[in-house]
Amino acid sequence: MGAQTTQSLAKARESLSGYSATSELAASLFAAALGLSGSKALRGALGDSSAEPQALQALAKGAFASLSTDAKALVGELVSLRWSSPLDLQAALEELGIRALAAVSGGSSDLVGELLAVSKLIHSDPEVELAVGSKRASATAKATLVAALVGGKVSLEAEAIVRHLVADPRGRRIGRMLMNAAEIVADQGGKGLAVVSVAKPLNAAQLGHIDDLVQKKYHRPHYIAQQIDDSVVGGARIRVGDDVIDGSVATRLQDLRMKLAG
Repeated sequence: MGAQTTQSLAKARESLSGYSATSELAASLFAAALGLSGSKALRGALGDSSAEPQALQALAKGAFASLSTDAKALVGELVSLRWSSPLDLQAALEELGIRALAAVSGGSSDLVGELLAVSKLIHSDPEVELAVGSKRASATAKATLVAALVGGKVSLEAEAIVRHLVADPRGRRIGRMLMNAAEIVADQGGKGLAVVSVAKPLNAAQLGHIDDLVQKKYHRPHYIAQQIDDSVVGGARIRVGDDVIDGSVATRLQDLRMKLAG
């Protein structure tokens, strides 16, 4: 992520807090992101960092005339910012849509759990995973598949996020998209996300120990998500963003072998 995008994304998140978070706002932001995905010319024009903000706002107002009033105003604020790449503007619209739904849900921990559960469900069936990520399938076909998979089984907010991600993958794998969405939801609730891979479920004391460890290392509370992985022999492997804390017995033995060999 470039420096311009880092700064603009922080401002965009601040801008979102000035609006009432609603499902309509989120849907409009997702629609704007999809609009940019479907038009390289529009994406390039609105993401042109050399253009005058007033001109970009006028262009966005015309291009997204059908959006809700709040969404048009928020999109206008976003296009007036400077982005390292036009794709970063599109990603920002998606992120704000997810954050709006996280705020609507009122229980970010539940929404995080739902997104991770959907990821596990899709990953467990190779045919479904292939269908969801297919470039040949139409948006309508994918929406129907999502409805069949999660309709009535998760919250409306979780279903809306999954439906959008499947419709606009931008070359990303569904598992990575859902994990990123879960991290955004957790962050909107003031927490990080730590995924703990273990061979068998942890008890309350073990979870508490990991919670303390992660909070001390990253200086903020985290949502702790357990992931059962038979390849983890004893101990646990903890992933927070791009960081991995591998405390599994298998890894410690491998480290020992390397030290002895060296």
